[in-house]
Formats: sequence, C-alpha cells, structure tokens
Amino acid sequence: MTRGEFKIVVLSGLGWMFDAMDVLILSYLLVAMREELALDRAASTWIVLANNLGMFLGAFLFGKLADVVGRKKVFMATMLLYSIATAASAAARTWQEFAAIRFFVGVGLGGELPVVATYVSENSPPERRGRNVVLLESFWSIGALLAAAVSLFIFTTLGWRTALVLMGATAFYVFVIRSALPESQRWLERIKEGASAELKPYAARLAIASAIWFLLAFGYYGAFIWLPTMLRTERGFTQVATYEFMFLTTIAQLPGYFSAAYLVERVGRRPIAAAYFVASALSAVLLIYSTSYAQLFYAALALNFFNLGVWGVVYAYTPELFPTSIRGLATGLAGSAARIGMIIGPTLYPLWASVAFIGVAVAWLIASALVALLPETKGREV
Repeated sequence: MTRGEFKIVVLSGLGWMFDAMDVLILSYLLVAMREELALDRAASTWIVLANNLGMFLGAFLFGKLADVVGRKKVFMATMLLYSIATAASAAARTWQEFAAIRFFVGVGLGGELPVVATYVSENSPPERRGRNVVLLESFWSIGALLAAAVSLFIFTTLGWRTALVLMGATAFYVFVIRSALPESQRWLERIKEGASAELKPYAARLAIASAIWFLLAFGYYGAFIWLPTMLRTERGFTQVATYEFMFLTTIAQLPGYFSAAYLVERVGRRPIAAAYFVASALSAVLLIYSTSYAQLFYAALALNFFNLGVWGVVYAYTPELFPTSIRGLATGLAGSAARIGMIIGPTLYPLWASVAFIGVAVAWLIASALVALLPETKGREV
C-alpha cells in the first residue's frame, strides 16, 4: 500500500468508523433509553424504522449525486449532516422526537457508505483494490467495538445524551480533516473525457447485486439490532452483562475483515463471499440453539467473524461490477436495496423473537447462491 492509498483508506475509514458507531449504538440506545423515553417494543421498532428509511433515501439520492458532482463533495456533505444530527439527537425529549432526528442521521449514514466504498475502489490499483476496500470496511468493526465500549463505559457513567454529543463533535472533526483528501481520479478522468454508460445493459447484474445487498442487510440488521434485547429478555442478562458480552464478541469482527482482505486477492471475490455467507448462516442457527453461555459466546464470535467479513467482500465487489460513469448510481441503488433489507429485517424479531434468526440464516444461504451468478472481478481494471 502506498502512502497515498494509506491516507485515503484511513481518512475514509475514520468516517466509516463513526458510521458504524452510530448504526450499532442504536441497539444499545434502545436499552439505555427504555425508561427515560418510555420505550416499549413498538416504539423501539418505529425508531429503527425511521433510521433505516433515512438510510434508504440517503443511499439512493447521494449515490446518483456522486456521479454528477463528484465523490468527495458528497461524502463531505454526508459526514457533516451525520455529525450535526447525531449531536442534535441528544436533545430529544420523547421517543417520537428521537425517531424524527434519527431519520436525518440515517440520511447521512446511507449516503456515506456506498459513496466512500466507490471512492476507495476508484483510487486503488487492481492488485490491491479488493484488499483496500475490505480494509476500509474493517473500520466498521472498530466502530462496533467503540459503540460497545461507549455503551459500557459512558452510558453507565455520563449517560447516553452526553455520549451522543461527544460522538457528533468527534465526527465533525473527521469532516474537517477529510478536506485533505483528493477527488477520485477515475471520476475526474471520466468527466474530462466525457465518457458515459447507460444503466440498462447492466440491469440484470444490478438486480442480482441488489438482491445480495438486500439479503445481507436483512439478516445483519435483523440479528444485530435486536441481539442486546434478546440477551436481556430471553437469556436473562443484566444491562452491564449485555454490554460486556457484545463488546467481547464484537472483537471477532476485526480478524473476520482481515481474513477477507487477504483471501479476496488470492482466492477471489465470489468463492469467499459464498463461503462466508454459508458460515454466517450456520452461526446464526447455532446462536439460537445454544444451551450454555459458552455455546452462545462462541456462536456469537463466529457470527461476528464471518458476517462482517462478507460485508467487506460485498463492499469491495460491488463497485467493480459497473463502469465509472454509473458506478456511484449502481452502488447507491444496491445500497438502497440494503436499506430495504434494514427496514424489513428488524421487524421479524418483534414478531417471532429468537426464531427470527432462522429467517436470517435462510436469507444468507440464498445470497450465497446468488453470488455464483456474478462475474469474478479479481485483478480486473475498473
């Protein structure tokens, strides 16, 4: 990795890290805010829905906009929106106010993720492109760890409102230092040459990629958003024990990403994505049928390892499937499909409790099969 690539991955990754913190801290907030904002299961579901609707809209709008005005302007704007809205959510007096503000947080998050993945992909050489995007995605696990740490150490001492203000302020600092990043060279070349491509010839490929994104997000958010609640209500964990369990098992995400980063450039995108999807499905099933703390813990470790690894592969794979002139739009549309999965997936647990994890496993098995319908892109120019 060159110095320039390192700078791009790290500064892009810091924003990704805060995105992960905010997405995943929502599951802890639903526990921490329960008494103060009088949350029941229906109110919690509405908050999750508002967040995910915002992410759906953000991915669709900002993905298209990134093809028109550039990648950098868009990911700067989304980070600014996210930082302001996150800090503002600390002032919510009711769960309805919190849900309304979370919608705007979601818009910023939804616009950030596909655009930054496209940006890093376009600024990486073919032999390191997949690895660099997976390494970018590995910042998600750092954010997940920080979300668990903030919940364990700040929620329990300074409170959840203070934590949200601190997160918003720190994310604004990332917005400032990101100004040092250059615009995507591939996007600049496309604008200079006036090259363009239509989406229609890639419609079938986009449909398959979007279905994979939908199924991936359907399962991820269907499982991870409610996992702390499941530990408390079905397994009898205390609030502190829940935070500790989540923090320790989240650590497995980092080696999951690193293993995927290594394997995508040596084995390929398709086989690794398929294998990690299957392993994720098996982990979800083992989780709900665990009969001891040790079984539950190891199943959660495996779920974190394989499912976050496959997220990295899918983020690296998707931008490579489309030409530069429609890459932002296509990746944004696939990301929008993921946001639909985010909306539907979390509705299963309130209806079926832990049995919902069976639906999660089935979704990931279908995604594994769909990967075989896409071309391999390892080592190809984009």
